Amino acid sequence: MKAKKGNQICGLNDILFPVELINNPRTTNSEYSKVVTGVINGVEMDLNYCSPVYELIKNDDIFPNIKSVLENNNIEHTVEYSHTNNVRFYANYRITDNLYKYELKNTNDFIEPLLRVQHSYNGLTKYRIQFGYFRLICSNGMVIPIEEMKQFNLNIDGKHTESIKKSFFQLDYILKNFVLNAGQITEAITKKYELLGGREVTNIEDRVNEVLNFVKITAVDNNKLNTLNYITNVIKNESTSEKLNYNGKVTDFLIYNGINQYINDNSLNIAAPEKRIETDSKIFEYMLVNA
Repeated sequence: MKAKKGNQICGLNDILFPVELINNPRTTNSEYSKVVTGVINGVEMDLNYCSPVYELIKNDDIFPNIKSVLENNNIEHTVEYSHTNNVRFYANYRITDNLYKYELKNTNDFIEPLLRVQHSYNGLTKYRIQFGYFRLICSNGMVIPIEEMKQFNLNIDGKHTESIKKSFFQLDYILKNFVLNAGQITEAITKKYELLGGREVTNIEDRVNEVLNFVKITAVDNNKLNTLNYITNVIKNESTSEKLNYNGKVTDFLIYNGINQYINDNSLNIAAPEKRIETDSKIFEYMLVNA
């Protein structure tokens, strides 16, 4: 299936192109009197038209600083950068130290900590650092339960220069706290994953349809795609995988991840990553309280 255009994987230098805020050379109202311009592959491009109150915060001031905070805390990690149309930017910092890897009970299914960072030049994606979890088997994004995010201050937002500068100090605190209290934090977060993993599901299609209906995901059925078949095939394949060791047992955890893979399939979905995260969170929180 041909991949749809959306978020593009790239390198760090690809998102550190020169950018500046200038006066709009055209006569216009105040709302569009400023222009964010960038030079991409040698070509100047207008990225945003905005008012004088807009404060340009460059990728140069964000992503290299986050990398430094991780390195200064001796956090082993890999990183994947991506962008959408050179105006929305994302980085997933996967923490690879085995000390922080978690294996779900009675399986060979692993999850690892993940830092997600987002920023934009067009104002449509709010600057945010979010601590979550990453499932190794399928490389799909996982969320952290909302209450635990509040409890451990694992979500950082910023809008202006000063608040973004402070966010690096907050991140440094989060990482130091995580290193010192990794067991307690991981136990609190993964307890809810284990709750889903302990629920066996006998009718896969009914459960998938129930969840899709709740989050208002329309199931497609045409000659190119059947949503229900896509998700149930993922779930059945994982439940019978010798590598994962579920021994044919289908759980709510596998249901959740089957749907998660569907909404994160770039060949089917061009939604912005933050929109996918929002949908994913709704799915997760719904399934926790609706067995």
